[in-house]
Amino acid sequence: MTLDQWLLLLTPIWPLLLAALTCIPGGQRHAGTAAVLACLPALWLSQLAYTHLSLPTLLLGSVWQTLPISQTFLLFTALLWLLSALYGLGYLQKDSRAVSFWRLWLLTLSGNLGLLVSADIISFYLFFALMTFAGYGLVIHNRSASALRAGRIYLVMAIMGEMLILSGLFLASAATAHTSILSSDLARAIPESSHAQLILFCLFFGFGVKAGIPLLHLWLPLAHPVAPTPASAVLSGAMIKAGLFAWLGLLPLGEFQSSLWAATLIILGFTAAFGAALLGVLQNAPKAVLAYSSISQMGLMTLTLGCIFLQPSLLLPLLPVLTFFALHHALAKGALFLSTGINAQYQTIPVVLFSLGMLLPALSLIGLLGSGAHAKLLLKAGLYDLPLNSLILAITLSAAATTSLMLRFLWLLKQQRQQDTTESTNTWMQLSWAALVLCSFFAPQWFAADLFTPLYQQPLAYAELWWVPALTLLISLWLRHHAPRWQILQGDMVIVFEQASRWLASALTATAFSHKAPAPAMSTKAVQAWLARLEPRCRSQIAALFGLLLLLANLLIWWF
Repeated sequence: MTLDQWLLLLTPIWPLLLAALTCIPGGQRHAGTAAVLACLPALWLSQLAYTHLSLPTLLLGSVWQTLPISQTFLLFTALLWLLSALYGLGYLQKDSRAVSFWRLWLLTLSGNLGLLVSADIISFYLFFALMTFAGYGLVIHNRSASALRAGRIYLVMAIMGEMLILSGLFLASAATAHTSILSSDLARAIPESSHAQLILFCLFFGFGVKAGIPLLHLWLPLAHPVAPTPASAVLSGAMIKAGLFAWLGLLPLGEFQSSLWAATLIILGFTAAFGAALLGVLQNAPKAVLAYSSISQMGLMTLTLGCIFLQPSLLLPLLPVLTFFALHHALAKGALFLSTGINAQYQTIPVVLFSLGMLLPALSLIGLLGSGAHAKLLLKAGLYDLPLNSLILAITLSAAATTSLMLRFLWLLKQQRQQDTTESTNTWMQLSWAALVLCSFFAPQWFAADLFTPLYQQPLAYAELWWVPALTLLISLWLRHHAPRWQILQGDMVIVFEQASRWLASALTATAFSHKAPAPAMSTKAVQAWLARLEPRCRSQIAALFGLLLLLANLLIWWF
């Protein structure tokens, strides 16, 4: 094998080997160092040319490869995991569970990198599932009541997503008459299938759980605040992009025109872009605000995919723009998450550097400076050929949503600085945070400079980016002194569902006991004890039951 192929093989395998090494005597002391080293093959591979590797004896015949889109995803994924691991060396320095955290970190990293290089659906799904379920351990790391609750919601949503993904992959494989397991072949076969709409539903909403589309976003605002800060950075910066990467690889983009799916994705994207901002500005935890910001930004990407379903010829110009947008958001959002841990060390950092470190990623995310400005302009330029001019206006106005969220985030950090005591200086945390801030601002321009050449000929386009954030700032200042101080608890719809279930249970109980009935054969205490014994069994088997039902439905659809 060539060096390129060895790097391709090591990209997902190297983190697994390092995770195994942390389990042997003496390896535990170097778990954090292993987490840093685990990203290096992927980072190197992202800078090489196209690489292909066939592994006929692995699983059902695995095929791993890198393409331009996967190399870009590898670049920002490996870079974010690397700098977050360096940050974690200081963040977890006194954590008694640090070793277990790093083991789960390495497993999650392996899944995240593996799905980016997998060209077949078997490898892709296994790596995706590894990332999902190992990530659960990162969410519940501190074992607090809120962390366990967030982990429970995360796991429920993850299992729902996995069932939909499996169903979609089974049906897509049947569309090829089971002649290929390559993702590209399945994507091309979907439009010809008699179950094309069902396959699209399963794949879009299955991966949509990870991408945080509306109503499937419930785990994000709960998981991010309770997870350790390095984990929050990769959850929002890298793992959430796995949903987008799966959409780009498995949906028949550019080959299938559908007004129904175009409208669905555009509406969901619009709802996420603005609805998440409305919920986010009513939060009191900085990382919860950033979680809603991620949902909002993913909404813009979902909206763009909807435009491709509306006009498939847009795939060619919009695919590099979407990839660049993902790169920009991953690094900027990762820097903002790391800043929540740096916030308590503000007195140990020069004021100018601290202010720049906080402001640059926020301004970039709004679209005023750096990669953010380029991303917004490129996105609008790619949609000019569409008959829907309102979409360009929506992207312009989305800056108001992001500005509101960033103002809220920075205000909450300021409030924390006034209340918390200053922590001692931690060099690893500060250096990795500073490096990620610089990468978020400059790296996208370095690696995608050819995209910006047309923009440099339109300097007035950059000036037009400022009026929406400026107006939003003025309105926010007025609302701060005149609007009521509303608040929505983290979890939004989860709380609604929980309260609705309690109300329904109370109503059913009241109805049941309002009618006089014959004396029961068993006492009330005996029934309660029996139900208490039955509940854990039902809870542990419910996912398996739904999985079997979905598999049975797939078999029936395939048979008939």
